[in-house]
Amino acid sequence: MDKVLYPIIEIFTSIQGEGFHIGKGCSFIRLAGCNLRCSWCDTQDSFDLSKARWMSAEEIVDEAQISHKHVVITGGEPTLYNLQPLVRELHKFDKYVAIETNGTNSIPAEWNLDWVTASPKPGSGFALCCQADELKYVMDDEFTIDCIAEQDMPEGRIFFQVESGRKESAQKGYDLINRYPDRRLRMGIQLHKVLNVR
Repeated sequence: MDKVLYPIIEIFTSIQGEGFHIGKGCSFIRLAGCNLRCSWCDTQDSFDLSKARWMSAEEIVDEAQISHKHVVITGGEPTLYNLQPLVRELHKFDKYVAIETNGTNSIPAEWNLDWVTASPKPGSGFALCCQADELKYVMDDEFTIDCIAEQDMPEGRIFFQVESGRKESAQKGYDLINRYPDRRLRMGIQLHKVLNVR
């Protein structure tokens, strides 16, 4: 069987700047390729596969020398690839493996991920095709309360993210949280941008 290769844009260490695990030290593995084209995406450099290096799971783990227990596989859209070999390799080193996805693809149980962050996007009609541990919604012009996925979610795991610091976006999230207190919503920030780190 051929070895699975992944298109790597970058591997780096930082903190988790968003969502439930905000503030934790993390190692990030960013894959190239995405099935959406959101105009406000802050990682558009990951769209282009020609910028990627193709690496095996073993090469990724060897090169990364991943120091943090918490590892986030992100993109682009990482569910475009079979992540099972990469997750398995990371688990060999006792890593807690999370994924950040737009939620348009299902996630096979055999991938054995420890955490799934889904951020349904307007370009996909806010579709959610996977079971997530947390949901993050960008407060863009298209978002309404009806866009929130019909999925059981523990309290405090639905986040409203401000669109690139736009004042109108922040106000929209604030208003929705106060208008629907029974929905157990939270405002999110991008702590890494506040601290001016990656």
